[in-house]
Amino acid sequence: MSSVSYEIPSETQQRLEALVDRIEANQGRLVEPAELEELQSKLNMRPAMETLPPGLSEEDFIEILKLAMLTECATDSYANVIEEQAATYASPWLERFSHDIWAPDERSHHTPYRYMFLNLGFSDAELDREIRETRERQYIHGSGDTPVHITTFGMIQEYLTDNWHGLIAGLMKNSAPEAAYIANRIKQRETLHTVWYRDMTALQVEANPGLIGHVGEALVRFKMPGQVLLPDLQNKVPGWLPGMGADFDHMTKDLVRLIHESLGGSVRRSGELLLAVAAEKGMRLGPVDPGHLRTALNRLGGPGYGLVGEALLLKMGLNSFFEDPVQGASGPAAPIHRRVEQLRGVLRGWVADRLEIEVGYESYAEA
Repeated sequence: MSSVSYEIPSETQQRLEALVDRIEANQGRLVEPAELEELQSKLNMRPAMETLPPGLSEEDFIEILKLAMLTECATDSYANVIEEQAATYASPWLERFSHDIWAPDERSHHTPYRYMFLNLGFSDAELDREIRETRERQYIHGSGDTPVHITTFGMIQEYLTDNWHGLIAGLMKNSAPEAAYIANRIKQRETLHTVWYRDMTALQVEANPGLIGHVGEALVRFKMPGQVLLPDLQNKVPGWLPGMGADFDHMTKDLVRLIHESLGGSVRRSGELLLAVAAEKGMRLGPVDPGHLRTALNRLGGPGYGLVGEALLLKMGLNSFFEDPVQGASGPAAPIHRRVEQLRGVLRGWVADRLEIEVGYESYAEA
């Protein structure tokens, strides 16, 4: 018996099964053994070590690569959790996705980094030991147990991993192009994984909007797997990111867009989620306590959630995701309608000005 409420209709289970079928039939270009063999024969990492940007030492670079290799080598630790929870909540689509698609794809992602280390003079024995020790550590998943918790976590984790491999590729673009190429190939795979998890989340929330609370829990409790398995390395990420060229404004915008899309593109659901997360984290909207605002909106039937969702998108520069009703107003009632919507626009701007939404170092490094 599951300990957390989770329910979706059988027809949604079928739609999720069909989604996994489509993913399995169209997985895109996997990282192939031939690519890895070619990489090994052409690789030269020494120039990358000699052309690091200010603020990153050779030791930093080694540990950056090590975090990538070791978190990727622990794929089965994560897959076991996903598949156990999928079985607990009678979600064979998620179990099949993890076992047949996601995990086999992910298992190849640590190998390029192993080749980079061999090229830098590390021994097979040393790398084998570190990989074995990482795989032997227990991964404890703390972002929630239900399938929608898992797919929300997967969406965020895969996006941040995608970003991490991209930052590594950027460090080697000119100095070690073969290494940069394979890091970008891994990034491409993580981009697909992000989209797949997003679409799974969207189908579940569409079928049962009550699951928005679970999405919020997954976001609030989120921590990178490295924080559990490799905390000594993961905790150094905040010091590395500026030198790696991380763009937090871009990341924040991307993540808000992904979350909005995972909620079916509904401004009301995005507003509801924002207030749920804000209440949980003790955030404020200027002088307004989000918990009190949430209670008031619930008593009114929630008509203001859409306004909050629009304000969030406006804050992120994503206002193209919602329509400005003033522009389309026509007919005898148009003047009144325009005044009402103009007032709504003022309120939307007021809320947007008071939102403090930022993806920072803690997304990688803190619970």
